[in-house]
Amino acid sequence: MLSLHPTRLEDLPGLAVLFADRFGHPLSPEDWSWKFRQVPGEGRSLVAVEEGTGAVVAHAGALRLPARWQGGETGIWQLVDFAGTPRRHGLRPPLVDLGRQLLDDLPAAGEAPWIFGFPSERHFRLGERVFGYRPLAEIEELAGLLPEASAPDEVRVETGDSCGDWAEVVWEACGVLGVRRSAAFLNWRYHARPGRYYRFYRLSSAGVEGLAVFAFLGEEAWAAELWLPSEAEWYPSMLAVAADLRATGFRGWRFWPSPQARSNDLFARLDLRPAGERRFVGCRGRSGGPDPVAAAAGFTYSMGDYDLV
Repeated sequence: MLSLHPTRLEDLPGLAVLFADRFGHPLSPEDWSWKFRQVPGEGRSLVAVEEGTGAVVAHAGALRLPARWQGGETGIWQLVDFAGTPRRHGLRPPLVDLGRQLLDDLPAAGEAPWIFGFPSERHFRLGERVFGYRPLAEIEELAGLLPEASAPDEVRVETGDSCGDWAEVVWEACGVLGVRRSAAFLNWRYHARPGRYYRFYRLSSAGVEGLAVFAFLGEEAWAAELWLPSEAEWYPSMLAVAADLRATGFRGWRFWPSPQARSNDLFARLDLRPAGERRFVGCRGRSGGPDPVAAAAGFTYSMGDYDLV
């Protein structure tokens, strides 16, 4: 027999064991609290627990974040930390019933279609078949060695491990739809996360500001956030960022393609090429609501929307 319920503090040790078994690393109590209790929005975390043994055999989580959609402000849900044991309990794996319980009332009326990243095509097909997800985008990451060229002497970038309200102004200037990049969101996502380090970059070009946030992963720096208003020339600033990353010990960097053509021209100038790593994005509307794929038109995603970095 299984108990399906919101995650309790006494479930966290078993949840850590489940994650260590499935992914090779635990979800620590600090990580869980950061993600589901400190989020600048709403967090939901459900577990399936074996009655008697207390073993956690599945977890399903979701975060509701402030977003811009169709000319207004609303919430958007993102699925996070779906995990289950391969052992069956009855006719269906426990993650199926747990996930359906989590999704039962999501998204609510007036909320944006739920954007969700999948780690592989196999996982996406499972979500499509079991949870009603629709394909929205397939993204192939871009990667390359850090350029050796130096930025002009007059180019300056500011670095730090957190940001101020200027960052949301940059995001607003890009005129996009999606999760709102407020200082509260960015500092929660990248500064407050336990056990991980991210570096913020405040760029400037001809009086226009840009934002980049890089995750430090091995010898590569991954661009978790990159918001560069299109009216400015950003190549010299990116050379300055590359120089800072080289000085930190990195050899390469990685990006997601941008829906903005000028940004992709910038990536070509930086000699970034498809890395062969594909990521999948889907969306899920509410029952009886508008077609979620059409309603999600114009959404932008960054690598930081994906639960990898």
